[in-house]
Amino acid sequence: MKTEYIILKEAPLTNNCPECYTTDGLNLSFKQQKIYTKLLIKTKGQILEQMYCKKCETDIFPGRYTDDIERVYNYHKKTITPHPASVQFRGIFYVLVGVLFLIAGIVIVYLFYPEFLESI
Repeated sequence: MKTEYIILKEAPLTNNCPECYTTDGLNLSFKQQKIYTKLLIKTKGQILEQMYCKKCETDIFPGRYTDDIERVYNYHKKTITPHPASVQFRGIFYVLVGVLFLIAGIVIVYLFYPEFLESI
């Protein structure tokens, strides 16, 4: 299983960092999780949000947002368009389903029509 994050939006902010008070280090990103397995690809509907300061190398959590940061955050959140939550099946899934139907068909013929198999 492989997990990948689709970057919906990354925006550098010019607001003051609540930790180190610099004006050029904040970065806001919105991501969406995509999971790859052998049978399917699943895109989750949940959006992961992260605000990070490059100067002091810390994550800024919503409890530390100032009013200015909160307004900029709300603006950027309105501008993103997430991918719809979905499940895409891979080719091997369809092969397995086909094999299962074939086996089920053979079992049904064997149980309900044994004379058909004897004639072959």
